[in-house]
Amino acid sequence: MKRILKHIPKGSVVLAITTFASYLLGLARDHFFAQTFGATRALDAYNAAFLFPDLMFNVLIASGIAAAFVPILTGLLQSSRAKAEEYVNSIITSATGTMLLMAVMIILFAGPISTFVAPGFDSQDRLLVVKIVRVLALSPIFFAASNALGAMLVTKRRFLFYGLSPVLYNLGIIGGTLLLVPYFGIMGVAIGTVCGAILHLLVRALDAWREGFRFKIFLSVRTPEFQKTIRLMIPKMFGHPIELATFWGFTAIASTLVPGSIAVISFARNFQSVPVSLIGITIATTSFPILAGAVSSKETDKFWTTLKRSFWLVGALSLLAAVFIYFIREPLIRTLLGGGEFQNKNIQRTAAALGIFCLSIPTDALIHLLAMTFYATKNTTIPVAVSILGIIVAIPGGFFLSRSWGIAALPFAFFLGSALKLVILLALLPSRLKKIYPD
Repeated sequence: MKRILKHIPKGSVVLAITTFASYLLGLARDHFFAQTFGATRALDAYNAAFLFPDLMFNVLIASGIAAAFVPILTGLLQSSRAKAEEYVNSIITSATGTMLLMAVMIILFAGPISTFVAPGFDSQDRLLVVKIVRVLALSPIFFAASNALGAMLVTKRRFLFYGLSPVLYNLGIIGGTLLLVPYFGIMGVAIGTVCGAILHLLVRALDAWREGFRFKIFLSVRTPEFQKTIRLMIPKMFGHPIELATFWGFTAIASTLVPGSIAVISFARNFQSVPVSLIGITIATTSFPILAGAVSSKETDKFWTTLKRSFWLVGALSLLAAVFIYFIREPLIRTLLGGGEFQNKNIQRTAAALGIFCLSIPTDALIHLLAMTFYATKNTTIPVAVSILGIIVAIPGGFFLSRSWGIAALPFAFFLGSALKLVILLALLPSRLKKIYPD
């Protein structure tokens, strides 16, 4: 055991622990949501309102800032600390400025946005979405600065405070639910979300300050590093938010169904995402540098060995997780979410949706590994294009099937889109690899 642990980077262990803690608090957050609101229009409104600010943040900032920022900052730190600090300040200034302008636009156009994200709501429910959207529009401003600082901390391999930020974010939401909801209703959750975003930023800012970084408003868009950052971010802007866009479409469809449908699909999806993240994303992330290194050094055997082992490991573990969750889904939801305003009917609806979502646990987990495999061959176009095909299947499929299947159509349509992506990636991988290893 000691020999195994010796080969695991300390930063990975710290990040794994804080990520797991964040997931536990995420489940606690959902527990308090269910206990306090049940599957109601109020929680539907919060989930719907959350989508647009989150999507804009992911498209404009989160989609590419880490991928572009880390390698550029690494090079700058080796040559000039002063230029590195100017670069970080430029990124923070531009990112927060962009999201500040976006927040103003969201606040001004909250009415049309509410109609777009929840077309099935009546006028009173849409008014509640408008109020929540205008509060949540503030969160991406703090997340923009936090993401830039987070990328800097990752570059310098300072993982503890970086990993604690999502933990504190969830604590902010839980605090808003427990302390503010009795006075402000669902708006208390929105306020707690903004407070969580502030905590997300503050804990990273504290570690950056301890490391010696000092922020000042500074913007130099003509430097080669800043311009290269923008060029590297643009392709990622199209691929990163596709899954968010899928669930935006599902939210719009669920808004036309019975009250509580958005909350039910959100709860079920959160449970589905845990094994996908802990198995698929974790193994894909750790395999990625090995695959990329094998491509660079033309080590064919090492590449195939790593890919095959990772593929079967992800497939086997995710399949076992899917079967396990399927059989315990109702007692799991009853234990973690049941009680208060979340009674038998809500438990059964959520369990039914989660049961169908279990179909997509193995496919979704394997997609992350295959996407990383394409990235290792320096191709980001194919995974993005395939993801677009997946959303073309998932959203229309969910819409047409929901007429007769109700909410069950959405997790099934997600599975169809996920399965299609997996099949296409598997079909295209051999031809891609022939270009890398022609022999």
